[in-house]
Amino acid sequence: MAREARNVPKAVVAVAASAGGVEALSSFVASLPEDFPAAVLVVLHIPPSGPSVLPKILTRAGKLPAHHPSDGEPLAPGVILVAPPDRHMAVSDNTVHLVAGARENGHRPAADVLMRTAAESHGPRCAGIVLSGTQDDGTAGLSAVGAGGGLTLAQDPEEAAFPGMPMAAIEEAHPQFIGPVAALAARVCDWLVNLPDVPLENTVDPTDLADRANTDDLTPLTCPECGGTLWHHDDYGTQRFRCRVGHTFSAHSLMVGKQDAIESALWAAIVALDERADLARRMVKRLEAASGRDSQAERYRRDIVAAEGRAEVLRGLVRDLVQGVSTSHDEGNIVDTA
Repeated sequence: MAREARNVPKAVVAVAASAGGVEALSSFVASLPEDFPAAVLVVLHIPPSGPSVLPKILTRAGKLPAHHPSDGEPLAPGVILVAPPDRHMAVSDNTVHLVAGARENGHRPAADVLMRTAAESHGPRCAGIVLSGTQDDGTAGLSAVGAGGGLTLAQDPEEAAFPGMPMAAIEEAHPQFIGPVAALAARVCDWLVNLPDVPLENTVDPTDLADRANTDDLTPLTCPECGGTLWHHDDYGTQRFRCRVGHTFSAHSLMVGKQDAIESALWAAIVALDERADLARRMVKRLEAASGRDSQAERYRRDIVAAEGRAEVLRGLVRDLVQGVSTSHDEGNIVDTA
């Protein structure tokens, strides 16, 4: 059956963005023509709760309609599908799936999930694009697109509001084209013109590409999300750490996760010290009401001073940790409003 008759897109274009991504995504879709023959799939890092208005923003910005897909929805040419909050968006054959799976690089939705599954499903008919953002989600996914023979692109870091994501993609995934957003759209359009007009699902054997992502060594490290053991993986040439249930980290995101775990542990210790001081104060009050118990009361007073002093030391460590983290990453919650 002909591709047009089945309304099957000529290709899939997977686009990833985070901080500063709404403006970059709007500019990208504004440059796409009304007769764009590919399906466009978008992941933007957003908070897990609350509605997302990104589909409305992208629909207003360009000539193509955008919406959150339903699970099992078929891909269509000239339609933008936006990953909804707290769900990975994955691709299989000509269908999109919404998955409540383990976070990757601390994100759900994660760009690596979208690009990896799109590459494994559609191979040379997949284009991957990394836009503005911090940290390095999308790098492993872009490597998968390249390994499958697809087109790989990254926004020029000098144009990006937050250059971290495109810079990481450039350094590790070696995209075939780097440029401003408008040039990325033009390059994708040129690429589509030169693609043979054959059915999308007959372009790649997913098992052949998936074999290139190999499990390597068991490590002594543990997952900051669930505490499980981490394995060191080579995902299409990028190094990743993955636990049994699927939490996945780059080295950088693993360090950030460990920093978060340290902060949680410090706050738990501060709570325990504060509660110890509170219990000691209760004991002092009770002993002061009784006669002949001054020595015991004094011991509890000393315990109050020690617990409060140690808690203040730990609060200082938390302040130092948070200040150090804020200078190394500034992802936060990306709200897709404009």
